[in-house]
Amino acid sequence: MKVEKSTFSLEEYFMKLKKIFVIAILLLAIFLIYLTTMDKKVYYLALGDSFSLDFPKQIADYLEDKKLLEQYRYEFVQDDIRITDLIHDIEDNKKVNINKKEQTIKNSLIKADLVTLSIGNEELFYKISTEKQDNLFDYIDDMMKDMENLFVVLKEYCKEDIFILGYVNPFSNTMDSYVEYANQKLEVLAKKYDISYISLKELEREDFDGQDILASGNKKIVEQLKPRISKQVLED
Repeated sequence: MKVEKSTFSLEEYFMKLKKIFVIAILLLAIFLIYLTTMDKKVYYLALGDSFSLDFPKQIADYLEDKKLLEQYRYEFVQDDIRITDLIHDIEDNKKVNINKKEQTIKNSLIKADLVTLSIGNEELFYKISTEKQDNLFDYIDDMMKDMENLFVVLKEYCKEDIFILGYVNPFSNTMDSYVEYANQKLEVLAKKYDISYISLKELEREDFDGQDILASGNKKIVEQLKPRISKQVLED
């Protein structure tokens, strides 16, 4: 079935994505229950794209308040990183300077007790906004092959808990099938590699179109989401 091409610009998408950061921050407070069960200090590593720049700080602050935080590493996050870029960063053992000391990404993965990951937004939504819809399912299939390669590399070095975020749909109804397809593929793949998948389906268009989710009125959305996602993590 032919799908109408979206007129939603990439710029508009990223403006809306910034607005849902606050919900994502609070959504990932689900780790509160998970983290209180830990009997040691946590080395926490955040990886991925621009979605990974904000919500991990909330988790790290919680750990710090509870005196459970060993280290919080976010320096490998890049706002425009693609799946293949992160694979290359790990394979090349990317280095960053932290307090005048060199830190490698492989070493951080080995040390990590907890990893949160958001990746694939850059390529998925660029393609949705520019590509002919007839090619998108094939593109998502290829994207998930890259994702599987990433999971293999991650699991080679990190033997502890990894959580990956699903995708949200800021586009018109015509784009639902593509984002849903990407999420279904990602969830199956995550399960295969014992990586916890966090669905953000409830954050799709109806939750933020025409709304400023920084407003207090959206607190209700967060309150509805947290117990659902908390249950998912506890069952993992």
